[in-house]
Amino acid sequence: MTIPPSASAPGSREPIRRIQVGDAEVYPLVQLRYRVDPARFFPEITQWCVDRDAWYWQEPYIVGGALAIDMGAFLVRTAERTILVDAGIGNDKRRPNPVFDRRRDTWIDALARTGTSLEEVDTVLFTHLHVDHVGFATSLRGGEWTPTFPHATYHTTAAELAYWQSTGAEEEVARLGDYIGDSILPLADAGRLQLSSPDARISEHVRLVPAAGHTPGNVCIELQSAGRRAVFSGDMIHHALQLAFPARSTDYCVDQEEATSARLDLLAGMGPDDLLFPAHFPGCVPGRVVAHDDGTFGYDPEWGEAV
Repeated sequence: MTIPPSASAPGSREPIRRIQVGDAEVYPLVQLRYRVDPARFFPEITQWCVDRDAWYWQEPYIVGGALAIDMGAFLVRTAERTILVDAGIGNDKRRPNPVFDRRRDTWIDALARTGTSLEEVDTVLFTHLHVDHVGFATSLRGGEWTPTFPHATYHTTAAELAYWQSTGAEEEVARLGDYIGDSILPLADAGRLQLSSPDARISEHVRLVPAAGHTPGNVCIELQSAGRRAVFSGDMIHHALQLAFPARSTDYCVDQEEATSARLDLLAGMGPDDLLFPAHFPGCVPGRVVAHDDGTFGYDPEWGEAV
């Protein structure tokens, strides 16, 4: 039996959480909680040896038999920058998926609850250009899509933008909606979009890390501060299942073999005190990766503090 997709937005009274990474602060900001049939992301899952009693198949990772896929963004504050990592689904945008279509969520209010105004965000970093990572990059004002963060430089890679404007991506864009047209190209028109090297250093504490596979120009984002390290992995690890089955990529990966290789490199490079910030774990909560002798991995969540 197929589980129909569903979504709900966090309540306005739910706490915002702050995670300390050295001297930097990170705030996971959830726009909505998406629940979807596991076979939609992993079509061959019935052939896996899934342990239904294992941690990765329990709440909060599995809810009512559905994958728990939360969507939003991360606000990162360092001494010199106010950075947004990815940008959720956005509001008011026409999308074929009915749970994404013309949303009216209070995500901007959640950002304000961190004490951050739209004008204070000076940098937006896209791990990749998928529909659920770019939406709040622009907002509808006077019938036009304009940059939501008026003083920010928005960064993606040339390979990423070129792919999503190519004929090879036409079918995928048609399936997901013209999010390049309403969320990315207006940034270029406004002079706010920068095509950065996949290994670019953004600031003293933040750099991009090449991780092609999920998409051709996909990157991770590394934060280092006061001896602590964190990695924002985007969709490199879409669900906790991929820690138990690290060789499995999702149906949304453009090159599944390359994505698997990049994922294994990422996980092998995580130190015991490093924090991993996957884009879609419940609550967008980070955690420490625990390596097991059999080549699988566990996850120790770091909830931070409510603010």
